[in-house]
Amino acid sequence: MGRLTIWFLLGLTLIAVSNNVGFANAEVGPSESECRPYIEKAINELKTDGVTSKDGSGELQSDQPRRDDDDDDDDDGGLDEKETVEITDVDSTEDAKSDNDIDGDGIPDDEDDDIDGDGIPNDEDDDIDGDGIPNDKDDDIDGDGIPNEDDDDIDGDGIPNEQDDDIDGDGIPNEQDDDIDGDGIPNDEDDDIDGDGVPNEKDNDIDGDGIANQKDKDIDGDGIPNQDDNDLDGDGLSNEKDADLDGDGKANHEDDDLDGDGTLNHEDSDLDGDGLPNEKDEDLDGDGKANHEDEDIDGDGTLNHEDSDIDGDGVHNDEDHDVDGDGLTNSEEPQSMDIDGDGVPNNLDDDIDGDNKVNEKDDDMDGDGILNVHDNDMDGDGIPNEHDDSHEDDDDEEEEVKKRSKRAVDAAPIVDVETPASPTEEFPIEEEPAQEETAEVEAAVEPEVEAAVSEEEKEEEVKAEPEQSVEEEKDQSVEETVEVKAAEESAEKLAEPEEAQEEPQAEVRAVAAEDNEDEDTPEDELLWEGEIPRNRRSRQHITELLQLDEEFNAREKATDNVADIILRDIKKIYENAVKPLETLYKYRDLSNRHFSDPEIFSKPLILFMGPWSGGKSSILNYLTDNEYTPNSLRTGAEPSPAYFNILMWGNETEVLDGTQLAADYTFAGLQKFGQGLEERLRGLKMKSKLLEKVNIVEIPGILEVRKQVSRVFPFNDACQWFIDRADIIFLVYDPAKLDVGPETEAILDQLKGREYQTRIILNKADTVKPEELLRVQGALIWNISPLMSSAQPPLMYTTSLWTHPYQDGAPARLLLAQERAFLRDLRTAIDKRIEHKIASARRFAVRVRNHAKMVDCYLNTYYNHKTLFGNKKRIADDIIDHPQNYHIYEGLSTLTNISRYDLPDPEVYRDFFRLNPLYEFKKLQETCTYFRGCPITKLDLAIAYELPELAGKYKKMSDAALASIEAQPEISAESGNAQASSVPAEPKKTR
Repeated sequence: MGRLTIWFLLGLTLIAVSNNVGFANAEVGPSESECRPYIEKAINELKTDGVTSKDGSGELQSDQPRRDDDDDDDDDGGLDEKETVEITDVDSTEDAKSDNDIDGDGIPDDEDDDIDGDGIPNDEDDDIDGDGIPNDKDDDIDGDGIPNEDDDDIDGDGIPNEQDDDIDGDGIPNEQDDDIDGDGIPNDEDDDIDGDGVPNEKDNDIDGDGIANQKDKDIDGDGIPNQDDNDLDGDGLSNEKDADLDGDGKANHEDDDLDGDGTLNHEDSDLDGDGLPNEKDEDLDGDGKANHEDEDIDGDGTLNHEDSDIDGDGVHNDEDHDVDGDGLTNSEEPQSMDIDGDGVPNNLDDDIDGDNKVNEKDDDMDGDGILNVHDNDMDGDGIPNEHDDSHEDDDDEEEEVKKRSKRAVDAAPIVDVETPASPTEEFPIEEEPAQEETAEVEAAVEPEVEAAVSEEEKEEEVKAEPEQSVEEEKDQSVEETVEVKAAEESAEKLAEPEEAQEEPQAEVRAVAAEDNEDEDTPEDELLWEGEIPRNRRSRQHITELLQLDEEFNAREKATDNVADIILRDIKKIYENAVKPLETLYKYRDLSNRHFSDPEIFSKPLILFMGPWSGGKSSILNYLTDNEYTPNSLRTGAEPSPAYFNILMWGNETEVLDGTQLAADYTFAGLQKFGQGLEERLRGLKMKSKLLEKVNIVEIPGILEVRKQVSRVFPFNDACQWFIDRADIIFLVYDPAKLDVGPETEAILDQLKGREYQTRIILNKADTVKPEELLRVQGALIWNISPLMSSAQPPLMYTTSLWTHPYQDGAPARLLLAQERAFLRDLRTAIDKRIEHKIASARRFAVRVRNHAKMVDCYLNTYYNHKTLFGNKKRIADDIIDHPQNYHIYEGLSTLTNISRYDLPDPEVYRDFFRLNPLYEFKKLQETCTYFRGCPITKLDLAIAYELPELAGKYKKMSDAALASIEAQPEISAESGNAQASSVPAEPKKTR
């Protein structure tokens, strides 16, 4: 287009706009917005052709000063209705503008709140760059010459899109903006939500917030967290109807990461990203179908009955202990539940585990990886086979079939007498008498044989006459034996009276056979005593609940390193604050409760105690997997030998005597109880995963007798030694032995102050009828609670802790649930070992402080009553023998706030001061020095501040250690993803 033509068109347009009486003001004439695009187009062409103010050399003059008569008053690059423009305005206006300052106000666009200078802030301006094209239709919103899809800063506010809370600059934050990129297309209909030119299904950052989808807690940027978002990818389709849940372009059944959180499906604890863990999610794949109605639970495109991994956890069904991923192991699935998740309850399902094998032909019916012949719960309903009602009918029917078959076999030879085949050949002499009695016997036998035949026809095992059925079921040897018996019985009938011969002999033999079976049962049971049960209960849950698997080793090693630091701090506090007063006031002569390195650095101690034959030894064998081995602890109904059984870890199984145990670092403190106790100590070292973490002690069973028997060692003091060091204490009771006598009372009295660590186990609960079990529990609680001086009854577990199957009629599910609760409690005690060490150290420090102040109180009373010429020994003895006359205990409790119940009895101090004269001790104020301060002050600080602060320190350090362990897989996964990405993204254009 020639230069003259351009000028001519531009002049006509400007004149039309500025003419007040022209068509610009007419109703039918073009408006300003209609003319503005033509003006801009003309100006751009002038720039391109170099028409704007050239000098004689033809070079562009971009530095011309702005003229005072410029009619474009608002510097918006366009014309208002009242602005009159002449041709010369074009040069001055355009020259004043730079590439980054549209309105020429000297403020760069990326810092200008009003880019086009129209007086409307950008966030309220429908046309930010003033080009006459509304923002939602403008391919370049900020007018910087870079299309939006290539622009790192769409709204031109100087903030990159990935950091911009308002990408399109419309004043609405992205999380509240229905159109994030301002292209006029709502987010739920927009193929490119953030307007970066990359379609959503290929965009690694759908909402353009700078956070990759895999790490973005709000993928579509709608302000709703993914776990609460009904439309995860913001495509307008609800999650349950969305064939591509995370919007990555891969259909759900082909997507290895269904919810787009960066965790592969088989490793993802929340498969569909709805905030519910898989085991609690009733719709695992988020397709809107409940798991029990969903033919494809994990959404991988493979139907459940064809899927080798139904719940998508990466574990094959045959090896998966939770096939349907509902949080219940297959063995715990109630009968009303559905192991394979096909919508058919287990008790109605022909294929319980969904492996396309009917139950009758499936070697592993419940899919728990244990063959039926070795599985204690074959159908996976949580009830052992021997207690499962669903199997009783089958067993009864099978037993009835056997009895009927036996009766048929016994009856068949009598009918065989009619046939002259085998009896004639083998017993020719006895054949004739037998045939004479055939008529009489046949009438009595025939009904029984017919009944047997009819029953066997139902089983489709007999399809011919009774004689033929017997021949088909039995082999030749059995048939010959039967015929011999028939001939002998026929001979005996000849000698018997006719009345006896008229009795139905087959029926008599059948009844006799049944009686013989009943009589044989007790003999068989006696023969089985002491042997390994055929159907032992599984111990897998013990390994899981006590966290004995290898996967927990790394976590425990991290916390063990922190624990060593805290234990060293405890030792430091003990030596600096507790030990000086312990030594100065000879606390070890007062009490057997000591505190030193063995108490600080030893493993957690689990203590079992209670009446004899309560099942303590059986529990220890059960927990350590030591049942039915040559080194098992002795068990049985009779009282076991009165040994203190101590179980420890060792590379090889080894039995230790008392001398060896007393020489061990952990139990060296038992030497003070004498040789009598050492003879009653027995240790067992064995390679057990549980014993790597704890030591287990069984105190001899308490046998209540009318006459107290004197022991050769202080039994109660020895029990107290173990009680003081125990992390958790279990009192084991037999439902048949709930009586509480003097021995039990003495033991329970020693547990005062340790109620929070004491539990009761009502063992052998399967021997009690369910309707009587509640009464037994109540009786036990009423017997024990008053003796423990606790307002709250102790925690009780009602179960049967050994691998023997539960007895018939026992509440199997209740017993299993109580056993699991007991194991979880045991694991908690192991995890809180450091807290227990800190509490033990503080208890010991309090005892030492109370003792020091008690001695100081005696000393002050002594010096107050001592005279110049008085006999100091007589005065000291009078105070020691009659402390109530001097109000020593009352005065100490009043002055120091020490409870009277935390102080030893006067008789204890009477013995103590007989060994250590009162006047040889120093008063507390005399132990203070100028440089070292007062020992009692250090001890009070340790009790009030230093020891409690260690608990908080341990928690913080252990949390940090565990966080570092958990972060390592994430870091390795990120590095793997970085190496796997082979195609780099194209760089965006920048200004």
